[in-house]
Amino acid sequence: MKMNMDMNMEMTQKIIMTPQLEYSLKILKLSYEELVDFLQEEMLSNPILEYKEPKEIKLKIRNDGSESDRLSYNRDFKEDDEVHTNGIPDMNSYKTDLVNHLKLQLHLLNLPEKMTEIGEFLIESLDEKGYLKIDIKDVARILHVEETLINLVRQKLQKFDPPGICARNLKECLKLQLDDKKHVKKELMALIDHHLEAIGDNALPRISKSMGIPISEVQKLIEEIRKLNPKPGSCFQTDVTHYIRPDVIISKQDENYVIDICKDKIPIIKVNPYYLDLLKEGDKKLGDAYPYIQNKINSANWLIHCIDHRMKTLEKVTKTIFLYQMDFFDKGRAYLSPMNQRKVADDLNLHESTISRTVNGKYLLCQWGLFELKYFFSSKGIKQEVGEDASSAMAKFAIRRIVDNEDKHNPYSDSKICNLLQSEEIRISRRTVAKYREQLDIPSGQIRKHYT
Repeated sequence: MKMNMDMNMEMTQKIIMTPQLEYSLKILKLSYEELVDFLQEEMLSNPILEYKEPKEIKLKIRNDGSESDRLSYNRDFKEDDEVHTNGIPDMNSYKTDLVNHLKLQLHLLNLPEKMTEIGEFLIESLDEKGYLKIDIKDVARILHVEETLINLVRQKLQKFDPPGICARNLKECLKLQLDDKKHVKKELMALIDHHLEAIGDNALPRISKSMGIPISEVQKLIEEIRKLNPKPGSCFQTDVTHYIRPDVIISKQDENYVIDICKDKIPIIKVNPYYLDLLKEGDKKLGDAYPYIQNKINSANWLIHCIDHRMKTLEKVTKTIFLYQMDFFDKGRAYLSPMNQRKVADDLNLHESTISRTVNGKYLLCQWGLFELKYFFSSKGIKQEVGEDASSAMAKFAIRRIVDNEDKHNPYSDSKICNLLQSEEIRISRRTVAKYREQLDIPSGQIRKHYT
């Protein structure tokens, strides 16, 4: 009997996940806060480790020349001085909250005990905007006092800093802020009293006709109102806030962009030289302690390597993101270009999962705000007529461009923008246009309209 055997050999590429590699990937994926906590735990468990002051790494990017020479590196090592990245203050610094700020002013008045009690109750009843929404009748019933006395205390609170505090509504808030100003135009007060809703609708012709003044004068009055603060309590932090510290800061200095890989307050780890010297004495002198010290030194060295690898990988990924997204950093979030992690991985000759771990939980601060690094990778979801996938960022880019170039005296409606997008082979509904427009902080056509 003759037996034919076919053997199919398939070659596959597999990564052997050693404990060392798993440890390295774990550190790469850690966010800033997670890394700080992790290093603190490592320092407690490994006596070989020694703390060293942070160092800051800056990448300077020039707009001139080819891409290859846009980047220059400047490593600034500081071991003795306190380091502050880009002048950003300590996020954990104490902030006086609104309640304490107002109570301090209240007690400085030395009012009778009952009035002070009422004042404290009203202060603690303010919402996060600084408005007093509680009904005075309810306060009177709870505290067993006359409404007249409550209103008297309320009026005193309304003279406190910040201006506009303890108002019952937006109209009162704005008028309170004008009380301290001299020579307030009666037209300005009339505008606040009777036309706040029309201002929100940008109905300038209607306001002009009702008040009997030119549209140009209405616009000047509205500009005065916009200088006021509609949420006077918002400048105070009344709750414990979780602050996000950026991992990367990109700023423009003259014609150059500077990328700072922030290492402020991340402990720089090194091996204690005492144990290195001790190890040189050999196992005969150290006895059973030798393998323990050797193992701890090896662990410390690997930790140092992993931290350095994390920093360098973050540098490379950030640099690549910047080069792909230069329009975004120049012009704003509406100019975000379509980009995926595969593209960055191919450019850097890294695995896509490495890019994913690198951007995980990392934040970038620039002139347009604070962004997760994942923000710069557009998701697919908008269909073009030809059947190809286009990123939502591309549609937003087109919407921003259309609005930027429209006639400001006759702005486009969402339906018109939808039609213009279709002419560019971007097929989305009018409702989606409105959704993306709002995400871009672009007001409706009625609000965008200029009258002069």
